[in-house]
Amino acid sequence: MTLAETTLYLVRHGESEANAAGRYAGQTDSPLTERGREQARAVAEALRDVHLDRVISSDLSRARDTAEEIAREHGLAVEVLAELREIDVGEAAGRTIEDTRQRFDWGPGRFVQWPDGESLEQVRDRVVPATQRIVAQSSGKTVCIVGHGGVARVLVSHFLGLLPTLYQHHAPTQNTNITIVRTDGTTYRVEQLFEAAHLAERPPSPEERMPEPGVPETGSPAI
Repeated sequence: MTLAETTLYLVRHGESEANAAGRYAGQTDSPLTERGREQARAVAEALRDVHLDRVISSDLSRARDTAEEIAREHGLAVEVLAELREIDVGEAAGRTIEDTRQRFDWGPGRFVQWPDGESLEQVRDRVVPATQRIVAQSSGKTVCIVGHGGVARVLVSHFLGLLPTLYQHHAPTQNTNITIVRTDGTTYRVEQLFEAAHLAERPPSPEERMPEPGVPETGSPAI
């Protein structure tokens, strides 16, 4: 069934303690740093003049607290959806990228999923139906979904028809970046990808340049 056009604003959470430490968090609940709270306020201000009908968040506090800043500007309550939480990185949670690569000896053709964590297919199978359900409930509306870098990469790859290949962005993505997608429930049109102009006055820290978790076809655990 074709719906009236729905607009999705996909927003990554502000800097978390794990981001600042250069470690993977996955589904562990790593809270926002003070810098992350400043970024959340900045993205909320950037979206102040956008009419939002709903604000939906992952259940992890770094996303939920970012969403609260956005929702407050619009007099909305944050709706929490556990299916939107970050990729489960299993045994890599809390580890640095280099430690993760060395410990699990990733190489081309070896890596099919995070050790004791999720595969790309498992992430797709929980996140895509959840997003489709949000769209079906929000015909003709504008929805802000606050979540995580790895999940956003999977969703964008799905919208662009690239899966099982993951979209490779031309530059590192920053915390609180914004992706805009419009859909009639059948076709998804990506109009903006991972933009963070609201943070233009502050370049990303080395920690923010840390790749989000993913499962690329090359065998490397980071994208």
